[in-house]
Amino acid sequence: MGSGKTVLTVQDLKLYYRTRKGVVKALEEISFDLEKEDVLAVVGESGCGKSTLARALVRVLPRNVHTYDGKIILDGKNVMDLDEEAFRREVRWRKISIVFQGAMNSFNPVYRIGYQVAEPLIIHDHVEKKEALNRARKLMELMGMPGAFAERYPFELSGGMKQRAAIAMALITNPEIVILDEPTSALDVLTQANIINLLKRIKNELRLTYVFITHDLGLASELANKVAVIYAGKIVELSSADTFYTAPKHPYSRGLISSVPTLRTDKTPEFISGSPPSLIDPPQGCRFHPRCRFAWGKCSSEEPGMFQVGEGHLVRCWLYGGGT
Repeated sequence: MGSGKTVLTVQDLKLYYRTRKGVVKALEEISFDLEKEDVLAVVGESGCGKSTLARALVRVLPRNVHTYDGKIILDGKNVMDLDEEAFRREVRWRKISIVFQGAMNSFNPVYRIGYQVAEPLIIHDHVEKKEALNRARKLMELMGMPGAFAERYPFELSGGMKQRAAIAMALITNPEIVILDEPTSALDVLTQANIINLLKRIKNELRLTYVFITHDLGLASELANKVAVIYAGKIVELSSADTFYTAPKHPYSRGLISSVPTLRTDKTPEFISGSPPSLIDPPQGCRFHPRCRFAWGKCSSEEPGMFQVGEGHLVRCWLYGGGT
């Protein structure tokens, strides 16, 4: 899918939160590259850091941030060097936008949908309100929504239509990269399929690059050409989608794939025993070792780095770089 032109590079991204119980190490050592028209699926259990990564990329952060560090390079420029005002003016919604989890929470209930879709144009591009509303209606029609829906309020739309409007709001300023944070999690299966087909179509028509955050491996397989598996705040495997779905290497990735029911085989779904660790006090060594059936001595004492096991295939596991 990728065109060969790198549009986003993330290097050693780190995000910690300050809480009453201690510092939560939500993200550590996050590194990856995205080429134009790539779709990177970010998968993992709830609480592993997927949505935190989305918020870190667009710098929509809570007040209790303890550490926010690393490099986020967009079109060759490290946007981490920008202050908040410059980031809002130059990057957020202009180069990279986001569709938040739960479309209803993205809308103000007292404003009409059309105005809310047009608002980024008015604020960021200083477009006249009438022109912005016209462009919003056209984009909503591209999303498969009747233009008349621009005059409706959020409560008058179904879940699927609200999700389409949220996607339109993310696309209105023509960003190069769109982050999709669980865009179908609150929808029924048929509506999910319609939204995924919509995302495929507009990606091809507008030549977009996606970061698709999901816990649903089946949905990820529909869109992604790359997969990043996150566990306890760290990427543990990074590979092409074909490799991930046919030959995952990390024990956690294997567990995720084995947990998915299949239609055409009699394979019994498996499960990963135990629970994700506390990110205030993560385990020493490999963070997955307390739940890993392949763990050996080194796993509990030394933290593994990312080892290359194939072209574009990286795994954070001592089984592939620490001997036996």
